[in-house]
Amino acid sequence: MDYKPLSDYPRDAVDRLLNVIHLFRDIRATSEWQYDVLLKRSRLSTLSPGEALLHTGDVDQWVYFLLRGELHVHVDDEAAAREERPLAVIRPGEVFGDLSMLLAEPRSATIVAAPVGQEIQVLAVDCTLFGDLEDFSLLHLPTKLVFYRNMVHSLRWKLEVYRSKYPNHELANSHRRLKLYTGPKNSKEELVALAGQAKDLARILLDWNAEFGSGQLAAEESDMTNFLESILS
Repeated sequence: MDYKPLSDYPRDAVDRLLNVIHLFRDIRATSEWQYDVLLKRSRLSTLSPGEALLHTGDVDQWVYFLLRGELHVHVDDEAAAREERPLAVIRPGEVFGDLSMLLAEPRSATIVAAPVGQEIQVLAVDCTLFGDLEDFSLLHLPTKLVFYRNMVHSLRWKLEVYRSKYPNHELANSHRRLKLYTGPKNSKEELVALAGQAKDLARILLDWNAEFGSGQLAAEESDMTNFLESILS
């Protein structure tokens, strides 16, 4: 696997590449300087077909965005080595790896590049920058708010996918029962509430993922690559 800091690339090329990612686009709109801080803590990874990016049990603080190619999600390394049918397929523009970061738990899946096809390119962001809700020395409050708003939106979308597919499952409405923040906007209180909500949503999504990983839910093959996205990350 080839890792390169974004500083190795021309700035205009980096800006064009990251403009398709909501998080980077939103942070840049808030502050060019904060955008630069995030760039310095991000890197591009290039994978060959069949190469692994993440392994079940890995511990780190990176969140990933797929820029080019296709990634396959497997329950563990053995399933990936046997080239079993993937539990899910990650496509360009999707965020993954967020559950492990939010819950401070080991990776719950193995993610590998599709065995055939083009070279895969992934953006990795060091999210230790966002973990301490009291530290605004590098990333300011508006930037951290953008991050957690993006995380909450992404997680809710994934949970709605599950809900629409399995409306009668006991987990179907779990995320809708979580209380929404109604206090002062753009405040530290909102940041704390969003971070808590993101963790609660991540836990529910992990419960859904466990259902698939254990075989409790059976998805039709035609649905797997088109419907379930970025699970077990």
